[in-house]
Amino acid sequence: MKITFLEPPPLGKKTPERFAGCSYELYHFPDLANLYPFSYLYEEGFDVNYIDASLERIDEKGFLNRIKDGSETSSGADYFVIHSVILSKKTDLYYLKKIQEIRPLSKIIFHGPEPTRVPEEYLINKNILVFRGEIEKNLISYLKEGKCRGVSYLNNGRAVHEPPPERPVNLDELPFPFRNHHVLQPYIKNYFNPKFRKMPHTIMMTSRGCAFRCLFCVPNSISFARELEYMRYNNGKKPPVQIASAKRVIEEFNAIKRQGFNSVMIVDDQFLWGRERTLEICRGIKGFEMEWGCLSRADFLTDEEVVSAMAEAGCVSVDIGVENLNQEVLNYIQKDLKVEDIYTSVSLLKKYGIEPKLNIMFGTSQYETAQDIKDTVEKLKILDVKNIMFSIATPFKGTKFYNFCKEKSYLIDETDEINPLGKSIISYPSLSKKELEELERYAYRSFYLRPKMIMARIKTYHGVRDFLNDIRVAINLFKH
Repeated sequence: MKITFLEPPPLGKKTPERFAGCSYELYHFPDLANLYPFSYLYEEGFDVNYIDASLERIDEKGFLNRIKDGSETSSGADYFVIHSVILSKKTDLYYLKKIQEIRPLSKIIFHGPEPTRVPEEYLINKNILVFRGEIEKNLISYLKEGKCRGVSYLNNGRAVHEPPPERPVNLDELPFPFRNHHVLQPYIKNYFNPKFRKMPHTIMMTSRGCAFRCLFCVPNSISFARELEYMRYNNGKKPPVQIASAKRVIEEFNAIKRQGFNSVMIVDDQFLWGRERTLEICRGIKGFEMEWGCLSRADFLTDEEVVSAMAEAGCVSVDIGVENLNQEVLNYIQKDLKVEDIYTSVSLLKKYGIEPKLNIMFGTSQYETAQDIKDTVEKLKILDVKNIMFSIATPFKGTKFYNFCKEKSYLIDETDEINPLGKSIISYPSLSKKELEELERYAYRSFYLRPKMIMARIKTYHGVRDFLNDIRVAINLFKH
C-alpha cells in the first residue's frame, strides 16, 4: 500500500504556512503535522512518499504531472494525505478535484484544524476521509485494521462522524519524525530559519497544547486540531497538555544530530514545562554542540539558573509571546503575566547571549487605543531588542475570541481570507480596521527603519547567505 503526503502549490503568490497554521510563509520549514504520520507509517512498513510542491517551486502543471506519473518517484498512490489549515483550504479543495480527475480510484485523506472543525466541507464524495484531531494512531488503525476512530466520511451521501479514541496520543510512544528519509533528502538543504546560522535546520515538538487561558489564543495546527476535537466531545473544555518526558526530548535531539542536522527550533506553543524538566533536558543535550531555540512565556524565563542552563546547552533564540507592555491590557486578555517579568526575562536572555524575539499583537482588547500602541512601540525601542514580530489580533473560527468578536459585532469579515500580518478582520469603536492596519505598518517602519537597527542587523551577517536570507524574509513580510 502506497501513501503519498502532499503540500500542493499555492493558488496565489502567498504560500500558506501549514504548521503554525495562522499566517502566510516568511520562510519554509518542515510540516511536522505530516512528518509524524509519515514516519509512523514508514516504521509500520508502508510505502510512503512526500511531495512538497511549495519548497520544490513546482507549479500546478508540474505538481499534477507528478500525481499522474506512475514512476517510483511520483504519486501513483492508494492514498493521498493533505494537512489542511484555514488559509490553505481553498487551495486544498481545488487540488482535491484535480487529483481525483487524475487518480479516481485513490482515496484522499485530510487532517488538520480546519478539516477537524468543518469536516463536511471536505467530504465531497465517498473517496474522501477526514481524520479529526490527532491523526497518527487513528491512521494506523484504519490502514491496518479498518477501524474508524476520529474519522468522518460519507455513507449513502450522509456524513458520519466516528468518535475519537478515549486515550489521547502519548508523545513518548510516537516514533521520531524520520527527517532524513530518502524522499525528504531533496528538501533538507532548503529548510532555513534566520535565527540560526548552523545548517541544515529542522524543527521538533516536545508537547501538545497549552495550559494557559489567553483570550485571543490559537495554538499551532497540531495542538489546534487536537483542541477542537477534544472540545467537541468535552463540553468546550480544553484538553490537558501532553508533555514528552525529558528522556524522550534528549533522545530526539540525539537522533536529529545523528541525522545530520545542526540547528533545531522547538515549536511547542510553550516549551519550558517545569523547572526540573528543563534543567534535565539542558544537561542531557549540553555536549551536542547544536544551535536551538524555542517558544516560551516570559514568566518561565525569570529564573537565572534556567536561562544559564539553556545558554550552556546551545540555546541561541527564544520567541516570547509578549503581546503588550500595558498591564491593564495583559490583565484583560487573561495573559496571567506581569509586565516586569517581560523585562526580567529579556534582561536575563541578553545577559547569557540568547537572542529574544518578542511577539506583539495589536487589537487584542477593545479598550486599547492608538496611543497605547504607539507607547508600546516606544517602550520596545528602549528595551533594545533586535527581533520583534508585530501582528493584528485575528479571531480564528472555532475559538472563543471569534465567538466574542462576532457577538459584540467587532468581527467585520467572516471569510477565510485572514492574514494577521497586514489585515484586520476586526474593528473596534476605539480602533477601526483601517487604524489597526496603519498602526501595524507604523510599528514596523518606526522600529526597524532606524539607523541603529539597520547597522545592528548588518553587523550580524557572517556572509552573503545571511544577507540574502534577511532579504527574503523582509520581502515576504512587507509583501503581506
